Amino acid sequence: MATLIDTEVVWHVPMLGDVSGRDRLIEWLSELLAQGFWLTEHDVFGNDEHLCALSIMGVKRGEIDLKTRVVSIFHFREGRQLERWLYPEDPVAWKEIFGS
Repeated sequence: MATLIDTEVVWHVPMLGDVSGRDRLIEWLSELLAQGFWLTEHDVFGNDEHLCALSIMGVKRGEIDLKTRVVSIFHFREGRQLERWLYPEDPVAWKEIFGS
């Protein structure tokens, strides 16, 4: 995964702020997975510079079991992911997924 992500990557995550740098992003994603986070891609389309992903993101831990649809826009440079903007459909579910 690291070879597909620029070292200066930035993910713009609603309600959390930015996750900056490849090492921090991989660490953060590992932390999320350990907390029951999951992701399913519905559709992905784009070109050499931009990509749009229609995803379902959720969490299952303890008594929390919920999901929301998310649109993500990616920007690539030289074949590596440079930025990602996430737009969740349900901000209440999003807050529960990432706020606990």
